[in-house]
Amino acid sequence: MTRATLVTTIVSTLAACVLAVTAAAAPTVTPAAYRTALNALCRSYTPKLKRLETRMAAALKANQPRTYGVYLGQALVLAIDEDVRIERTPVPVALRTRMAPIVRQLKLADGAARRALTDAVRGDSQGMLSELRAIAKLSPSLNTRLDRAGLRDCGSNQD
Repeated sequence: MTRATLVTTIVSTLAACVLAVTAAAAPTVTPAAYRTALNALCRSYTPKLKRLETRMAAALKANQPRTYGVYLGQALVLAIDEDVRIERTPVPVALRTRMAPIVRQLKLADGAARRALTDAVRGDSQGMLSELRAIAKLSPSLNTRLDRAGLRDCGSNQD
């Protein structure tokens, strides 16, 4: 066996091993299984978010801005947690084109939510309101995209 043949054989074997390990490490998930898993994930967050919305409405009605702010902060933290879990879920190849803009929008919303929380802690109410407006602008198109991707429990069903 010549040196060139040996090198080619070794490289081919290593490449095959890498592909085998990669395939084993990343299980193939069908689009239906992906949708089912994400809808279940989002459904688990919905009651918690609804409770916080109810508490925020009660605090607003009782003219308790500090209490309202606490519940708003909790809702933002919960929404960030949900979004991060969605973003980290491996997307099936068949859905990558559809999910890419959704994940981008989720990351934009997460950034705005984090900045809103930071602004609130700093006492910058104008900065916080600006970030909340940015999130509000993203929400309608994000919900539409989630619904079109078959993720209604992450989109309009969660509102």
